[in-house]
Amino acid sequence: MSNSTAPKTSVGLWLLLAVSFAAAFVPAGTPGSITLVIGLMPVTFSMWHFIRWAGARTAWLSFLAVVVISFSGEALGVATGLVFGNYYYPDGPLGPLLLGVPPLIQLQYFAMAYASLMVARSIGGVLTTAARGWWLVSVSAMAAFGMTLLDLASDPWHATVLQQWIWRDGGPYFGIPLHNFFGWFFETLAFLLVVQALLNSKKALAKMAEVKPRGFWLQGVLLYGTFPFTIALTPLIQGAAFSQANVDIAVAMVCVALFAVVPLWLAALMSLKKVSSTS
Repeated sequence: MSNSTAPKTSVGLWLLLAVSFAAAFVPAGTPGSITLVIGLMPVTFSMWHFIRWAGARTAWLSFLAVVVISFSGEALGVATGLVFGNYYYPDGPLGPLLLGVPPLIQLQYFAMAYASLMVARSIGGVLTTAARGWWLVSVSAMAAFGMTLLDLASDPWHATVLQQWIWRDGGPYFGIPLHNFFGWFFETLAFLLVVQALLNSKKALAKMAEVKPRGFWLQGVLLYGTFPFTIALTPLIQGAAFSQANVDIAVAMVCVALFAVVPLWLAALMSLKKVSSTS
């Protein structure tokens, strides 16, 4: 990328990141077309940032890996109950269904995966270098834990309160089976391992080693913060009628977001001091 286009790219990424944070303030009842566009901002940011980080080929192959593996896991899970537990998606809340799964949700998974990977690779010190062997597995596992924490914080509200997906048999965690979180961890670990392998190609490593604009790494790690920020504000901004059960769920969401997700995010932000970046 030429020096003349780098500042424009940086500004564009900052704008997308700002809209991603602002998405937390979208009130209930906002037209679906508007919420869809706003909801795609983290996805657009992730792809743009990924291309700038490791190249277009690696970014699009990684996107394909996340979408195919997560959709296959969801379709198998809905059909058999083996992956996440006995659940289904109702028609409407998350868009049209394909094999019982709303494909639009896979786009959000890509943004979550990229944000979690930025956090894990920042903490692991491999934002500009290769992660191989057990280090590759360890960094992938940390990113998978980062995604699972987001699921732990947000699932009760979206499933039990909003019923965007429904557990037929309920479960001990605010109506959700523990099976779900183990399934989520191992599914995310599977596609993150594929993404990490793609990042070890010669072209990807050469692109990653290029000097990036000032603030580039900060942008990538800040993306992860949009998720706990939104999770913590969702019950207040988009809240349903606050029965006692819903209050309990809202409190649990905020606690997991603040005391589990945010510390991981802060650790990644603190680790950025080790990354050399110039304007």
